Amino acid sequence: MKKHLCFFIFVFLAQLFYGQAKYTIQGELPDHSLDNSYLCLINSSALSQESERIKHSFIDSILVVDGKFYYEGVLSQKPFFAYLRSVKNSGLLNLTTSFIVESGNIHIRIANWADKGILSGTPINEDYYTYMSDPKREMGKELLFLEKYAQYPDVVRFLLSFYLNRREVSKDPDFPKYLQIINRMPEEDRDILLGWLDYTIKKREYDEKVKPLLDSIRNNAPRFIETVSSSSLSTTMKNE
Repeated sequence: MKKHLCFFIFVFLAQLFYGQAKYTIQGELPDHSLDNSYLCLINSSALSQESERIKHSFIDSILVVDGKFYYEGVLSQKPFFAYLRSVKNSGLLNLTTSFIVESGNIHIRIANWADKGILSGTPINEDYYTYMSDPKREMGKELLFLEKYAQYPDVVRFLLSFYLNRREVSKDPDFPKYLQIINRMPEEDRDILLGWLDYTIKKREYDEKVKPLLDSIRNNAPRFIETVSSSSLSTTMKNE
């Protein structure tokens, strides 16, 4: 009986941890200005209208010590797009760096606050840096990255939404390529992104239709002439 119980416990634990992989994030900063402060690790795979998903995007805080930071985590889902943001100076965009959370040892080196972090150590991050972040990259290679990793929708969906959220995106010469990337995604994620695209297009069309009416109302707002009774005026003068 005990043998059977131990076997069932083993199977349960194996199923519980199946598919979960460890990852580490090791980072180097250009100076010690953020020492003893925290970096927020944020899951950035949510689309702009996914409010509930955005509410749960915070993962953890990472302490900066001697110009460096280190974090260990367990990946219980497929790789996803993320970023680190400084709590100490959150208003400065140069203290934010993007990368991919995936299994393995992720290295982030920020040599200069004005530059994006140099990523290495894991396959998707090295590709992300090569195709999306490296200042020396060949322009126009971004779509190759998105197409290559369409199988990981949480890696590409937020990045792809930038291209799809532009005005008159359907007239963009690369629009068919965007749709090809979406079609490479798993069916559920593909449908979500297509639904989001349809919503944003219709909302933009609606906003453009009502804008002239709203502008007309604002520009023709009535100008009220306020009158003050003589008794109120005399009371005011006495108080002065």
